[in-house]
Amino acid sequence: MIYPSDLKGMKPVVYLRISSDEQGPQDKGKPLEKRQGMINQLEKIKRYLKENNLPMPKPENIHYELASGGDPTRPILKRAIQQVVDMKGKKMFVVAELSRFARTLRYGMKDTIPLFENDIPLVATDDSLITGTKNNPQGDQDILMGLKISLATGERERLRRRVKTSIDTKRQQGIFVSKGLEIYPEADGDIYQYVIDNVQKFAPKDKGGIGWAASYSLLESVYGSKPPFSNQWSRKAAKRILELRGGMIPEQFEEWNMFRKRILEMERMFGKDDFRMKAVRYRSNGFLTDPLNPDYSEMPTEEMIQNAIDNPLENLSFKDARKYRKEVSKKRV
Repeated sequence: MIYPSDLKGMKPVVYLRISSDEQGPQDKGKPLEKRQGMINQLEKIKRYLKENNLPMPKPENIHYELASGGDPTRPILKRAIQQVVDMKGKKMFVVAELSRFARTLRYGMKDTIPLFENDIPLVATDDSLITGTKNNPQGDQDILMGLKISLATGERERLRRRVKTSIDTKRQQGIFVSKGLEIYPEADGDIYQYVIDNVQKFAPKDKGGIGWAASYSLLESVYGSKPPFSNQWSRKAAKRILELRGGMIPEQFEEWNMFRKRILEMERMFGKDDFRMKAVRYRSNGFLTDPLNPDYSEMPTEEMIQNAIDNPLENLSFKDARKYRKEVSKKRV
């Protein structure tokens, strides 16, 4: 068995990974090294190294990656492994836990081969695991490594099945599981109504449109400032409007547009981030975003909208419901 004391003098190369599902809302737009999941992993690794009187990693030897643990193509992992292989002297490859290294047994074991063949131990600090190498094989540790990666693989598959089941159930209930139609309540005017009224202007130039630059300028005047979308947005929006018009009779399209206007006014009144508004959107995003889909073709009733406003917790997504409980708890304190 290899002990931490056997790693004395080894230079660490550190690999940190989070998946997109592990990011918190506070991490949005931050560099990877500033995201809380990365910070937590690095703190655990440094604590382990300090407690065992082992060298700290240099900044250039710390690698951050936003990727699924089941992705076999992760370029940052490959780069980190290549770096430690190319380094001179005694070295080790360090992760906070084996699931950070891999969540798929076969690909995970394959990625350990360059480390094994170059006598570089893989250290998983939270798992208290140090793997063997070609010149210092450790059968028990390698078996444990395989078991832990296998368990991570199983956990990933169980999570995937739970998510799929949840999505299927929500769709059956008429709940749209992706981000709904963005209608820009912060704009001075009604962006979508302007596109509806001027849909031909936003066609490609060779089909009678006025071109991207000109159409963007028009939307800028309606928005009141620089819009938070690219100049290609108008073309996509116009295409979607034409699809809706083509898939509905005029009365249905007018009903959809009136509902959209109502949601716009509510977002302006409550604010997009108000939990009541989030509850309303959660219940109405299907019809608002994809009314041609039979699963979402029924417009939410007045009773459903009022219930979402009066009882937001019962009508929020799991993620928003958790935030709501935290906010309510803070107010009670």
